[in-house]
Amino acid sequence: MSKRKVAIVTDASGDIPPELEEKYNISILPILMNFEEESFKSEGIEKGFTWDEFYKIAEKEVPSTGIPGPGVFMKTFNKALEIADSVIGIFISNKLSGVYNTATMVAKQHMQDKDISVYHAGVNSVGVGVVVVEAARLAAAGQTKAEVCEKVETWIKSVKYAGIINQLENLVRTGRLSKTKKFFANILKYKPVLGFEDDEIHVYGNIKADDVLIIEQMKKFGKQALESMVEDNNTLFLAHSRWPEAAEEVVAYLRTVNPQNKEIIIQETGVINAFYTGKKLLAYGYIGKFDPNWLLITK
Repeated sequence: MSKRKVAIVTDASGDIPPELEEKYNISILPILMNFEEESFKSEGIEKGFTWDEFYKIAEKEVPSTGIPGPGVFMKTFNKALEIADSVIGIFISNKLSGVYNTATMVAKQHMQDKDISVYHAGVNSVGVGVVVVEAARLAAAGQTKAEVCEKVETWIKSVKYAGIINQLENLVRTGRLSKTKKFFANILKYKPVLGFEDDEIHVYGNIKADDVLIIEQMKKFGKQALESMVEDNNTLFLAHSRWPEAAEEVVAYLRTVNPQNKEIIIQETGVINAFYTGKKLLAYGYIGKFDPNWLLITK
């Protein structure tokens, strides 16, 4: 079988649905989850380290993440080069992880004779995932590396990952939210609205909301996202963490307000991102415009 022109590589934080990983031959770079007594290798959704294993340990201690050594990067790139003449790597924001910097170093210093281009998407989770999937579709359709790179560079400028965090415990445990703020947020039922600005996690504000209102806000946000996606972005991801029934309710509504018939994919957040968000996260990944008021204004 002849090789395709280009293959796509990403990291395990991109929360790529396993069926799309397989369909488009996306190569996944593993990321390590380090606990006091043991380290686990996450190679994507439920590969190497499952949600049940993760939550059992994470309830007791705060893990850290680590990136593998250059040899693992080389192995992942070479796996992609088995099916294609060139490689495009699309990774988590370089302000959240050293994956992009290490990938760049490996490509330049250890694989300079290979045709490899590396990008970071400036976001995480399904924000990375949507760029990866759209790029992988172009690659599978036979487009050249230059053609796919041109699209990726354009998409990264407009990719969005934003949503509402329902539970705040892990943000406190990791030092991203003070105990005092958590105390008052819990009493008043305030929930942070999160997204990305300048490649970093950004809190746009808080809303006073229970589960019902969070779901309604995400329906409104999803409708606006579908209307605001760039023309060649055909996929909207809805990520959740241990909240499938809420995700299903939101998507059932979105299918009634989707005149362009964009593909809407529900994806549970993987263990790399789930620790920081906690359970009952709802967040979208798509390429297009975003206004935080779609979530902050509740009337």
